[in-house]
Amino acid sequence: MYSLAPDAVYVFERALEDERSAARIERMLHALGRDMGSVERVDDDDIPEMIQAESWQTARLRQGCHSEHTDPSLVFGTLAVGRTADTRAMLERCPEGSPASLVHQLLGGGGSNVHHEQPNSNRVCRSRVQFDTIYGCPHGCAYCGGGKVAVINTNVEEFVEREVIPLSEANPWQKVFMFNSSLSDTLAFEPEYGMSEILAEYYASTPDQHYLIHTKSANVDWMRDVEHRGHTIALWSVTNDTTSRVIEPGSATTQERIAAARVCQEAGYSVRVKLKPIVPVVNWRQECEQMVEQMLTQVRPENIGLCMVAWMPAAELESIIAPDLLDQGVLEAMRASAEEMAGVLPGPFPHEVRAEVYGFYLEQIRKHDPDVPVFLCTESLDMWHEFEDRLGYGAGQYACGCGPQSPPGAREIECIGAPVGCG
Repeated sequence: MYSLAPDAVYVFERALEDERSAARIERMLHALGRDMGSVERVDDDDIPEMIQAESWQTARLRQGCHSEHTDPSLVFGTLAVGRTADTRAMLERCPEGSPASLVHQLLGGGGSNVHHEQPNSNRVCRSRVQFDTIYGCPHGCAYCGGGKVAVINTNVEEFVEREVIPLSEANPWQKVFMFNSSLSDTLAFEPEYGMSEILAEYYASTPDQHYLIHTKSANVDWMRDVEHRGHTIALWSVTNDTTSRVIEPGSATTQERIAAARVCQEAGYSVRVKLKPIVPVVNWRQECEQMVEQMLTQVRPENIGLCMVAWMPAAELESIIAPDLLDQGVLEAMRASAEEMAGVLPGPFPHEVRAEVYGFYLEQIRKHDPDVPVFLCTESLDMWHEFEDRLGYGAGQYACGCGPQSPPGAREIECIGAPVGCG
């Protein structure tokens, strides 16, 4: 587990009612150099006061909006397995501006989620069942809304027994299941959290389903001893040096992630890489060359994804990433197309800029590995049409790094119907 220095630590009384949950909390507190006597015990009625006392009204803004990166406060709670979190009623009692998502998380909302990718979203992705038990992350990525507070749900065994296993069994078409990919990184809290080992062992007991860890962490030494039996996939988001150090200040560096991927590959895990998010910093070409060479001389990933930083309008991107960090030509192109790209999910960079970047990245990858499958991650259908000849497959056939129909060894998938939402 990371060595964290949270300003505040809260424990919901409901998280102490189950022996397994209580033991997990004590284990994690011990790793932080704390014990139960050093934390504040609360119940749901205390949520408005917690938000007011810790100024969590801004907790779910993109982290680049905050003046500096600090470790998040920690809240140990439980997922509302078998019950409904009444977010609306609680939100009415909370300070003005309290994020509804955070209130929902503090009440135990979340857990399982059926992600439906909409055909009219102009973004190619795959519908899937996914799971989250932690909301909040210490990595401090400027583009992410997981800062200031991490809600860590500790009724893991109950959640796995009552939701994960039934949903996995009810969806035999899905071969890969992703956990804690929205606002957190599980490896920041392992092995004390213990969820990864539970999931690795469960999916190892299935005929053909797999657990996927999506991470920016280098905290992997403990993974050598997990009995995964080839049913756990380790997927790294790898970014260039400037991004890993400046824009993702609490994460592992580029080289540390590559070294961690090598450790896992040597331990028999299926290793994949997403070059995500690609931030076109000053000298991005040189940093790309160095990153790709380091990666492909140390690791042989099963596949590689390409994804530009996206998910926001141009003005918002400039508010969270200092403009002088960016390639000035790319920055000017983004500004000039701001109106055109408004509301376009793969934006804010226009199509021609993204295509130029992807083309350069693909060229560097092919210098070192002419065969590794490369795919576009959450990109437009137009971009897929432009690149499908160079990639060797189209939007309906690519095997994704985290795709629900992309088990180890898959190079292409069979997809009937529209590529967006396939699965």
